Amino acid sequence: MNRKKGISALALKWIAIISMLIDHIGYALAGTVPFLVWKSMRIVGRLAFPIFCFLLVEGFFHTKNVKNYLIRLGVFALISEIPFDFFLRGRFLYMDYQNVFFTLFIGLLLLYLYNRFLANVQPVYAIMTLVSMLCLAFIVKCDYGAEGVLIIYLFYLFRFRPVPKYISVGLVLCLMGDIEPFAILALLPIAFYNGKKDGREGDSSGRKSVNKYFFYCFYPLHLAILGIVSYLLAG
Repeated sequence: MNRKKGISALALKWIAIISMLIDHIGYALAGTVPFLVWKSMRIVGRLAFPIFCFLLVEGFFHTKNVKNYLIRLGVFALISEIPFDFFLRGRFLYMDYQNVFFTLFIGLLLLYLYNRFLANVQPVYAIMTLVSMLCLAFIVKCDYGAEGVLIIYLFYLFRFRPVPKYISVGLVLCLMGDIEPFAILALLPIAFYNGKKDGREGDSSGRKSVNKYFFYCFYPLHLAILGIVSYLLAG
């Protein structure tokens, strides 16, 4: 069986999922574990978002139906909001901060519209779309905000130019401050991406579908569980 060396998209998803889980467990255990343990867990969690952004861009170029992709992200953004708010704020609805699915949805919408305008030789509208989506992310107050959508755009813009891609994304992460500069470490596994969906040859469509929806469902489910844990610990 001929396999390309490097890291597949599936492996990158697992890296992102596991690092996100560690981050959120650390958030839930704040004040109950030693500070260095809590800080280390939050730092590990910085790997997740850049990987999700990178995979979103790859998914945009490989999906057969971008509109269905947008619908999935939009639906799970809505499904995830109550668990996200409960986990983050301890209440079922908090309008001042939205979950990361909203960020990914806005980022994918940007790529879809931007690409269409460029294909129709309308660069002015493409730039207007970029500015509009960055403003929308800021207004909506989604996780990682306009900077998160900008990172998605940079992965798209420099898809085949690794040097400007890593420099520009790394610069945005550094400018975000706090512990976000540690997210630069995510660029290492991304650099070893081999362009394959998984490590298998001839994987069945059924298995792909199960894997795809597992990753979508994992986000709201683990937030709901950790939200309950946080609530019990606080009580």
